[in-house]
Amino acid sequence: MAEQLLVRMFDVGLGDCIYVRVPDKGKDVHILIDCGNKFSGMDLLQDAITSLENELPKNSDGTRNLDLLVVTHPHEDHHKGFEPDIFKNLKIKNIWLSPAFCELDEKCKKDSKGSKGLRTLQAMAQNSLSRMVEVSPAGETKEYLEDVLLSLSKAEAFNELNRNLPKRNGIKPKYVTADFKYDKDFTPQDVLRLFKDPTTRIKILGPMSDIDKYYLSGNGQPLHLALGADGSPDIHRENPDLIMEMKPPRNISSQDFDLLRRGIQGNALAMASIVGHAVNNLSVVLLLEWKGNRLLFPGDAEWEGSKIEIKPNGGNGSWNVMWATQQQELSKPLNFLKVGHHGSVNATPWAKGHPISQVLDHLLPVPKGKKKNKARAVVSTQRSSRWPSIPDPTLLMEIGARVNNAKDDYTGDKKINKGILQPERTDQERLKRQKKWIDVTFPIK
Repeated sequence: MAEQLLVRMFDVGLGDCIYVRVPDKGKDVHILIDCGNKFSGMDLLQDAITSLENELPKNSDGTRNLDLLVVTHPHEDHHKGFEPDIFKNLKIKNIWLSPAFCELDEKCKKDSKGSKGLRTLQAMAQNSLSRMVEVSPAGETKEYLEDVLLSLSKAEAFNELNRNLPKRNGIKPKYVTADFKYDKDFTPQDVLRLFKDPTTRIKILGPMSDIDKYYLSGNGQPLHLALGADGSPDIHRENPDLIMEMKPPRNISSQDFDLLRRGIQGNALAMASIVGHAVNNLSVVLLLEWKGNRLLFPGDAEWEGSKIEIKPNGGNGSWNVMWATQQQELSKPLNFLKVGHHGSVNATPWAKGHPISQVLDHLLPVPKGKKKNKARAVVSTQRSSRWPSIPDPTLLMEIGARVNNAKDDYTGDKKINKGILQPERTDQERLKRQKKWIDVTFPIK
């Protein structure tokens, strides 16, 4: 047992793969959060899991024990690595998934609440994009469309996380949310216990279980009505062609629904963008409290709009919802922040002059006078030509001014001048010091 808590952020390219080791009354609890990347090969993910195995206790059959696997949401930069060969040596005791994964589960599809609207929207966007790819010319445009389509659906990872991996480990996945659930497979907060020490806890701050109510819809448009829980069609992700046989929900006219469907088919990329933002906002947000330390892992949760308050007709960002429902937990300073969405500008609750900034002011307060903030932050990222705005320079500089592990010697990013403080970055540590991961430790006091 090590006498310190460890957070290890593996360098997997543009993606997240995070190992957390928590001392707990004479033993360690081992947690893995996500395993995925974009634009990089599977070798980086395999290397990360091979390194992880060396940190885990060994069983008599040669497998290694992992106490908890958390997959924050179904985007490939977080779940691409979940293939049988990569995880064959791990014995996993618990699997927690975002409710966005629940769409392949029969019980979830029958529920009258939750993710019916999301599933329908995904199916419609996927169907439209598939047709666009078929008729698109070869080259960059087709490659881009295929990339967007892949971001909507990686059926292998869904099957592995919902079915195969749980079956091999003799467990059932739990679809976790911040509020009390309406189905026994949606697990109440008070039974998600991992630690013997009652002062150590993991609390889930997001998302809320009613996906359609909080994160979809918006502005009272037909999309809100057509994709609401009441009367929504039951569409399988694997069978998007069924979308053509959809019957209009009871709460919208057939004419309006037909216009909606045609509009979605004609604006598939716009719908894919809506789905992408919605899935980001369904990220499992974890707050870990240990020995007076507070560590936040927000996945790719986003904030939305010109105000901090949530909109009653939906279309909200996860940070907006969390501030409305979990303000007490977000009003205390952190000791560690996993920077959201690889440094994307809308995934950390801060923008100059925007009311959402008060959230970051509570979590990572700006040091006053000669005082130094004791908090640390790390961003797992890699700048690419596809998304040149990630990571966002202004955001990184803002976070760099609020933490005590900021670096000013990164020279591999032309968008940020040398000498500017920014949080530790997996890509720059690889370039600067040939490191395969970044470690942040908290000793037992």
